[in-house]
Amino acid sequence: MFRVEREGAVAIVRIDSPPVNALSFERWRSLPPLIRELEEDASVSALVFTGLPHKHFCGGNDFKEFAALDAQGTSQGTAAVREGMRAVYQSVLPAVAALHGAAMGSGFMLASACDMRIATPDARMALPEVKVGAFGGYSLIRQLMSPGQARWMTYTGRPIDGTRAYQLGIVQELADTPDAVLAASIALASEIGTLTQDRLNRRIKPVLNQLDRTALWDAYDIERLLAIDTMGKAG
Repeated sequence: MFRVEREGAVAIVRIDSPPVNALSFERWRSLPPLIRELEEDASVSALVFTGLPHKHFCGGNDFKEFAALDAQGTSQGTAAVREGMRAVYQSVLPAVAALHGAAMGSGFMLASACDMRIATPDARMALPEVKVGAFGGYSLIRQLMSPGQARWMTYTGRPIDGTRAYQLGIVQELADTPDAVLAASIALASEIGTLTQDRLNRRIKPVLNQLDRTALWDAYDIERLLAIDTMGKAG
């Protein structure tokens, strides 16, 4: 399940499914309505995802659930995972993933759907699906790294640690302990919320997502339109 706490304008979304914070399809189905509810709260400016107080950020999906499904059930289940990722990625609320322990499979994908990531040096990130004859996650993680690195992770299922992820630019900051990672993530989310309040409130992320899918000079003009609109209201 997901539990939500508040620290000022930041909504802290705790993944609460011990022992490894694996998420069932039903839990993924609960994520889009949760994100919509937070978006409807005008006092929320940013999100932080964490696996604390448990040992891991998110162990991904429970593959025992896949084993019990037929093709139709697998299709419906993976669609629930996709819609959960999409809700985070497309939300107007910027999101920070506070990574510690393992972020595996769909757990790593969830972190990749967030805008930024902060991790402990020994956090582990991987797409281990290939090791159990499955596939998924390449398109999301490729947003964060070179195609070669993304293919290496997809083909091998091998993990990288937080230090390597920081070197690759997947993780934006490192902190020594899980508690320090969460504190840094909340501080970053609070800073973003403060800087984007008023005229820029909830307007930057949709534009950034659009820019990432648009050719350079068309994207530049999209930025100009937002700048003209917001700065034109400055008086």
